[in-house]
Amino acid sequence: MNNLNYEDLIPNIILDDINLNNRNTYKSQLTILTIKSLFPMEETVGNRIDYKRFTEELKLWINYRVGEDISLLNTLKTPVKSEYLSYYDDTYYTRLIPIIVANKDSKIIEDEVIKNILYFSGSVENLLEWLLIGLFIHLLINNVDDIIDILKEYIINFSQIDFMDKYKENFRIGIDNIPNTYKITFEKERISLLGILNGEKSSKYINLQDLLLIIGGNGPSTTIGKIVDNSCNPLNYNCINDFYINMNKYILNLRKGRIDLEDLKIKEYILPDVFCFKEGDMFFHSLLNYCKVIKKEVKAGCLTSLISTKSGNYLFKRDPS
Repeated sequence: MNNLNYEDLIPNIILDDINLNNRNTYKSQLTILTIKSLFPMEETVGNRIDYKRFTEELKLWINYRVGEDISLLNTLKTPVKSEYLSYYDDTYYTRLIPIIVANKDSKIIEDEVIKNILYFSGSVENLLEWLLIGLFIHLLINNVDDIIDILKEYIINFSQIDFMDKYKENFRIGIDNIPNTYKITFEKERISLLGILNGEKSSKYINLQDLLLIIGGNGPSTTIGKIVDNSCNPLNYNCINDFYINMNKYILNLRKGRIDLEDLKIKEYILPDVFCFKEGDMFFHSLLNYCKVIKKEVKAGCLTSLISTKSGNYLFKRDPS
Protein backbone atom coordinates (compact mmCIF):
# COMPACT_ATOMS: atom_id res chain seq x y z
CA MET A 1 0.00 0.00 0.00
CA ASN A 2 1.00 3.65 -0.31
CA ASN A 3 2.64 5.31 2.67
CA LEU A 4 -0.03 6.45 5.10
CA ASN A 5 -0.41 10.20 5.32
CA TYR A 6 -1.95 10.96 8.71
CA GLU A 7 -3.06 14.37 7.40
CA ASP A 8 -5.62 12.64 5.19
CA LEU A 9 -7.30 10.44 7.79
CA ILE A 10 -9.84 12.95 9.13
CA PRO A 11 -10.80 14.22 5.62
CA ASN A 12 -11.17 10.58 4.54
CA ILE A 13 -13.76 10.02 7.29
CA ILE A 14 -15.71 13.06 6.11
CA LEU A 15 -15.45 12.09 2.44
CA ASP A 16 -16.53 8.52 3.13
CA ASP A 17 -19.55 9.86 5.00
CA ILE A 18 -20.45 12.24 2.15
CA ASN A 19 -19.92 9.61 -0.56
CA LEU A 20 -22.14 7.12 1.27
CA ASN A 21 -24.96 9.49 2.24
CA ASN A 22 -24.52 12.41 -0.14
CA ARG A 23 -24.22 14.64 2.94
CA ASN A 24 -22.54 14.85 6.32
CA THR A 25 -24.23 12.69 8.95
CA TYR A 26 -23.76 11.70 12.58
CA LYS A 27 -20.48 9.98 11.62
CA SER A 28 -18.86 13.27 10.66
CA GLN A 29 -20.49 14.92 13.67
CA LEU A 30 -19.04 12.34 16.07
CA THR A 31 -15.59 12.87 14.56
CA ILE A 32 -15.80 16.63 15.08
CA LEU A 33 -17.15 16.52 18.63
CA THR A 34 -14.30 14.14 19.52
CA ILE A 35 -11.75 16.57 18.08
CA LYS A 36 -13.37 19.40 20.07
CA SER A 37 -12.94 17.32 23.23
CA LEU A 38 -9.21 16.70 22.75
CA PHE A 39 -7.10 18.86 25.05
CA PRO A 40 -3.28 19.21 25.14
CA MET A 41 -1.46 17.58 28.02
CA GLU A 42 0.50 19.86 30.32
CA GLU A 43 3.45 17.58 31.08
CA THR A 44 4.27 16.36 27.56
CA VAL A 45 3.36 16.78 23.88
CA GLY A 46 0.18 14.80 23.55
CA ASN A 47 -3.60 15.16 23.70
CA ARG A 48 -6.25 13.53 25.86
CA ILE A 49 -10.04 13.50 25.79
CA ASP A 50 -11.59 15.80 28.38
CA TYR A 51 -14.54 13.64 29.40
CA LYS A 52 -16.53 16.49 30.93
CA ARG A 53 -16.43 18.21 27.54
CA PHE A 54 -16.95 14.93 25.65
CA THR A 55 -20.02 14.02 27.71
CA GLU A 56 -21.60 17.44 27.30
CA GLU A 57 -20.88 17.38 23.55
CA LEU A 58 -22.64 14.01 23.25
CA LYS A 59 -25.67 15.27 25.22
CA LEU A 60 -25.94 18.19 22.82
CA TRP A 61 -25.34 16.01 19.74
CA ILE A 62 -28.32 13.79 20.58
CA ASN A 63 -30.60 16.70 19.61
CA TYR A 64 -28.87 17.84 16.40
CA ARG A 65 -27.64 14.49 15.03
CA VAL A 66 -28.23 13.72 11.38
CA GLY A 67 -29.26 10.09 10.97
CA GLU A 68 -29.79 7.37 13.52
CA ASP A 69 -27.62 4.89 15.34
CA ILE A 70 -29.96 3.51 17.96
CA SER A 71 -27.39 1.12 19.43
CA LEU A 72 -24.95 3.98 19.98
CA LEU A 73 -27.65 6.16 21.54
CA ASN A 74 -28.51 3.35 23.94
CA THR A 75 -24.92 3.27 25.22
CA LEU A 76 -25.28 6.87 26.43
CA LYS A 77 -28.01 5.86 28.88
CA THR A 78 -27.35 4.23 32.25
CA PRO A 79 -25.64 1.01 31.11
CA VAL A 80 -27.11 -2.45 31.63
CA LYS A 81 -24.38 -4.97 32.45
CA SER A 82 -25.16 -7.52 29.74
CA GLU A 83 -25.57 -4.86 27.04
CA TYR A 84 -22.47 -2.94 28.10
CA LEU A 85 -20.25 -6.03 28.03
CA SER A 86 -21.56 -7.28 24.68
CA TYR A 87 -22.04 -4.02 22.77
CA TYR A 88 -20.06 -3.82 19.52
CA ASP A 89 -19.80 -0.57 17.58
CA ASP A 90 -19.00 -0.23 13.87
CA THR A 91 -18.52 3.54 14.21
CA TYR A 92 -15.67 3.57 16.72
CA TYR A 93 -13.41 4.93 14.00
CA THR A 94 -15.26 8.25 14.22
CA ARG A 95 -13.96 8.72 17.77
CA LEU A 96 -10.73 6.74 17.82
CA ILE A 97 -9.05 7.86 14.58
CA PRO A 98 -9.03 11.49 15.85
CA ILE A 99 -7.32 10.26 19.04
CA ILE A 100 -4.73 8.36 16.98
CA VAL A 101 -4.07 11.30 14.63
CA ALA A 102 -3.73 13.77 17.51
CA ASN A 103 -0.95 11.82 19.21
CA LYS A 104 2.58 10.77 18.30
CA ASP A 105 3.16 8.67 21.43
CA SER A 106 1.88 5.08 21.19
CA LYS A 107 1.42 4.86 24.98
CA ILE A 108 -0.87 7.89 25.00
CA ILE A 109 -2.80 6.41 22.07
CA GLU A 110 -3.17 3.11 23.95
CA ASP A 111 -4.37 4.86 27.11
CA GLU A 112 -6.87 7.07 25.31
CA VAL A 113 -8.22 4.24 23.11
CA ILE A 114 -8.88 2.11 26.22
CA LYS A 115 -10.66 4.95 28.02
CA ASN A 116 -12.82 5.78 25.01
CA ILE A 117 -13.77 2.16 24.37
CA LEU A 118 -14.75 1.69 28.01
CA TYR A 119 -16.83 4.86 27.90
CA PHE A 120 -19.16 3.09 25.46
CA SER A 121 -18.58 -0.61 25.99
CA GLY A 122 -16.79 -3.20 28.07
CA SER A 123 -16.68 -5.60 25.12
CA VAL A 124 -13.39 -7.51 24.97
CA GLU A 125 -13.70 -7.65 21.18
CA ASN A 126 -14.02 -3.86 20.91
CA LEU A 127 -11.08 -3.36 23.22
CA LEU A 128 -8.54 -5.78 21.75
CA GLU A 129 -9.36 -5.09 18.11
CA TRP A 130 -9.05 -1.33 18.51
CA LEU A 131 -5.87 -1.56 20.53
CA LEU A 132 -4.34 -3.43 17.60
CA ILE A 133 -5.89 -1.09 15.02
CA GLY A 134 -4.60 1.94 16.93
CA LEU A 135 -1.09 0.52 17.06
CA PHE A 136 -1.33 -0.58 13.42
CA ILE A 137 -2.22 2.93 12.21
CA HIS A 138 0.46 4.48 14.44
CA LEU A 139 3.09 2.15 12.93
CA LEU A 140 1.92 2.89 9.39
CA ILE A 141 2.14 6.63 10.01
CA ASN A 142 5.73 6.17 11.15
CA ASN A 143 6.64 3.81 8.26
CA VAL A 144 7.68 1.04 10.66
CA ASP A 145 8.61 -2.35 9.21
CA ASP A 146 7.58 -5.74 10.64
CA ILE A 147 4.17 -4.44 11.67
CA ILE A 148 2.60 -7.87 12.12
CA ASP A 149 5.45 -9.07 14.35
CA ILE A 150 5.09 -5.96 16.51
CA LEU A 151 1.33 -6.52 16.79
CA LYS A 152 1.91 -10.15 17.83
CA GLU A 153 4.37 -9.12 20.50
CA TYR A 154 1.97 -6.43 21.73
CA ILE A 155 -1.05 -8.73 22.13
CA ILE A 156 1.07 -11.44 23.77
CA ASN A 157 2.44 -9.02 26.34
CA PHE A 158 -0.79 -7.12 26.99
CA SER A 159 -1.53 -7.88 30.64
CA GLN A 160 -5.15 -8.50 31.52
CA ILE A 161 -4.35 -8.09 35.23
CA ASP A 162 -2.60 -4.74 34.75
CA PHE A 163 -5.39 -3.55 32.44
CA MET A 164 -8.17 -4.43 34.89
CA ASP A 165 -6.32 -2.81 37.77
CA LYS A 166 -5.38 0.40 35.96
CA TYR A 167 -8.75 1.02 34.31
CA LYS A 168 -11.17 -0.29 36.95
CA GLU A 169 -12.58 3.21 37.42
CA ASN A 170 -13.27 3.55 33.69
CA PHE A 171 -15.69 0.63 33.44
CA ARG A 172 -19.14 2.22 33.53
CA ILE A 173 -20.79 -0.70 35.33
CA GLY A 174 -18.24 -0.93 38.14
CA ILE A 175 -15.47 -3.47 38.36
CA ASP A 176 -17.39 -5.58 40.92
CA ASN A 177 -20.05 -6.22 38.27
CA ILE A 178 -17.59 -7.76 35.81
CA PRO A 179 -18.28 -11.53 35.72
CA ASN A 180 -15.53 -14.12 36.09
CA THR A 181 -16.23 -15.24 32.52
CA TYR A 182 -14.79 -11.90 31.36
CA LYS A 183 -11.27 -13.13 32.13
CA ILE A 184 -11.85 -16.35 30.18
CA THR A 185 -13.28 -14.43 27.23
CA PHE A 186 -10.29 -12.09 27.33
CA GLU A 187 -7.82 -14.96 26.92
CA LYS A 188 -9.91 -16.70 24.23
CA GLU A 189 -10.11 -13.54 22.16
CA ARG A 190 -6.41 -12.86 22.57
CA ILE A 191 -5.66 -16.35 21.19
CA SER A 192 -8.11 -15.72 18.33
CA LEU A 193 -6.34 -12.47 17.45
CA LEU A 194 -2.95 -14.18 17.49
CA GLY A 195 -4.35 -16.69 15.01
CA ILE A 196 -5.47 -13.87 12.72
CA LEU A 197 -2.03 -12.26 12.94
CA ASN A 198 -0.60 -15.65 11.93
CA GLY A 199 -2.78 -15.69 8.81
CA GLU A 200 -5.89 -17.53 9.98
CA LYS A 201 -9.32 -16.37 8.77
CA SER A 202 -12.11 -15.50 11.18
CA SER A 203 -15.69 -14.27 11.02
CA LYS A 204 -14.78 -11.75 13.73
CA TYR A 205 -12.37 -8.81 13.72
CA ILE A 206 -13.21 -7.96 10.12
CA ASN A 207 -11.82 -4.42 10.39
CA LEU A 208 -8.43 -5.63 11.61
CA GLN A 209 -8.29 -8.37 8.97
CA ASP A 210 -9.04 -5.82 6.26
CA LEU A 211 -6.21 -3.58 7.43
CA LEU A 212 -3.81 -6.52 7.45
CA LEU A 213 -4.78 -7.33 3.86
CA ILE A 214 -3.96 -3.87 2.55
CA ILE A 215 -0.36 -4.22 3.74
CA GLY A 216 0.05 -6.57 0.81
CA GLY A 217 -1.64 -4.21 -1.60
CA ASN A 218 -5.09 -5.79 -1.65
CA GLY A 219 -8.04 -3.43 -1.90
CA PRO A 220 -9.89 -2.88 1.38
CA SER A 221 -13.59 -3.58 1.76
CA THR A 222 -14.47 -2.15 5.17
CA THR A 223 -15.06 1.51 5.97
CA ILE A 224 -11.97 1.66 8.15
CA GLY A 225 -9.87 -0.03 5.47
CA LYS A 226 -10.96 2.51 2.86
CA ILE A 227 -10.29 5.42 5.21
CA VAL A 228 -6.78 4.18 6.02
CA ASP A 229 -5.86 3.21 2.46
CA ASN A 230 -5.41 6.67 0.97
CA SER A 231 -5.16 5.34 -2.57
CA CYS A 232 -8.82 4.22 -2.37
CA ASN A 233 -10.14 7.61 -1.43
CA PRO A 234 -8.39 10.35 -3.44
CA LEU A 235 -9.11 13.58 -1.67
CA ASN A 236 -11.43 16.13 -3.24
CA TYR A 237 -11.61 19.02 -0.84
CA ASN A 238 -14.32 20.63 -2.96
CA CYS A 239 -16.70 18.12 -1.33
CA ILE A 240 -15.86 19.32 2.17
CA ASN A 241 -16.96 22.66 3.56
CA ASP A 242 -14.49 25.04 5.17
CA PHE A 243 -15.50 24.11 8.72
CA TYR A 244 -14.32 20.50 8.27
CA ILE A 245 -11.13 21.61 6.51
CA ASN A 246 -10.36 23.98 9.40
CA MET A 247 -11.04 21.23 11.95
CA ASN A 248 -8.53 19.02 10.14
CA LYS A 249 -5.93 21.78 10.33
CA TYR A 250 -6.77 22.16 14.00
CA ILE A 251 -6.16 18.50 14.89
CA LEU A 252 -2.88 18.56 12.98
CA ASN A 253 -1.81 21.53 15.08
CA LEU A 254 -2.83 19.60 18.20
CA ARG A 255 -0.57 16.76 17.08
CA LYS A 256 2.33 19.16 16.64
CA GLY A 257 1.81 20.75 20.08
CA ARG A 258 0.87 24.14 18.66
CA ILE A 259 -2.37 24.64 20.61
CA ASP A 260 -2.27 26.26 24.06
CA LEU A 261 -4.30 24.38 26.68
CA GLU A 262 -5.36 27.67 28.29
CA ASP A 263 -7.09 28.68 25.05
CA LEU A 264 -9.32 25.58 25.22
CA LYS A 265 -10.23 25.37 28.89
CA ILE A 266 -13.85 26.08 29.75
CA LYS A 267 -13.67 27.73 33.14
CA GLU A 268 -17.44 27.68 33.63
CA TYR A 269 -19.88 25.54 31.69
CA ILE A 270 -22.81 27.64 30.52
CA LEU A 271 -25.20 25.17 28.91
CA PRO A 272 -28.67 26.67 28.46
CA ASP A 273 -31.45 24.60 26.91
CA VAL A 274 -31.38 25.69 23.27
CA PHE A 275 -35.13 25.08 23.01
CA CYS A 276 -35.98 27.70 25.64
CA PHE A 277 -35.15 30.60 23.31
CA LYS A 278 -37.53 32.25 20.84
CA GLU A 279 -36.93 33.11 17.18
CA GLY A 280 -34.50 36.01 16.93
CA ASP A 281 -33.03 35.45 20.41
CA MET A 282 -29.26 35.56 20.80
CA PHE A 283 -27.48 33.64 23.56
CA PHE A 284 -24.16 32.16 24.64
CA HIS A 285 -23.50 28.42 25.01
CA SER A 286 -20.10 27.09 26.11
CA LEU A 287 -20.03 24.43 23.37
CA LEU A 288 -21.65 26.44 20.56
CA ASN A 289 -20.29 29.89 21.44
CA TYR A 290 -22.51 32.84 20.45
CA CYS A 291 -25.77 31.71 18.90
CA LYS A 292 -28.91 33.06 17.27
CA VAL A 293 -32.25 31.29 16.83
CA ILE A 294 -33.09 31.53 13.11
CA LYS A 295 -36.33 29.54 13.13
CA LYS A 296 -38.34 27.64 15.69
CA GLU A 297 -41.41 25.53 15.02
CA VAL A 298 -43.30 22.36 15.84
CA LYS A 299 -43.30 20.04 12.86
CA ALA A 300 -44.82 16.54 12.72
CA GLY A 301 -45.09 16.60 16.49
CA CYS A 302 -41.39 17.45 16.89
CA LEU A 303 -40.05 20.72 18.24
CA THR A 304 -37.25 22.08 16.05
CA SER A 305 -34.95 25.04 16.48
CA LEU A 306 -32.52 26.21 13.80
CA ILE A 307 -29.53 27.76 15.54
CA SER A 308 -26.88 29.84 13.77
CA THR A 309 -23.33 29.67 15.19
CA LYS A 310 -19.87 30.71 14.06
CA SER A 311 -19.19 27.15 12.85
CA GLY A 312 -22.46 26.86 10.92
CA ASN A 313 -26.14 26.15 11.44
CA TYR A 314 -27.49 23.37 13.66
CA LEU A 315 -31.02 22.02 13.43
CA PHE A 316 -31.98 20.87 16.91
CA LYS A 317 -34.86 18.43 17.24
CA ARG A 318 -36.51 17.38 20.46
CA ASP A 319 -38.17 13.98 20.32
CA PRO A 320 -41.84 13.98 21.31
CA SER A 321 -41.01 11.69 24.24
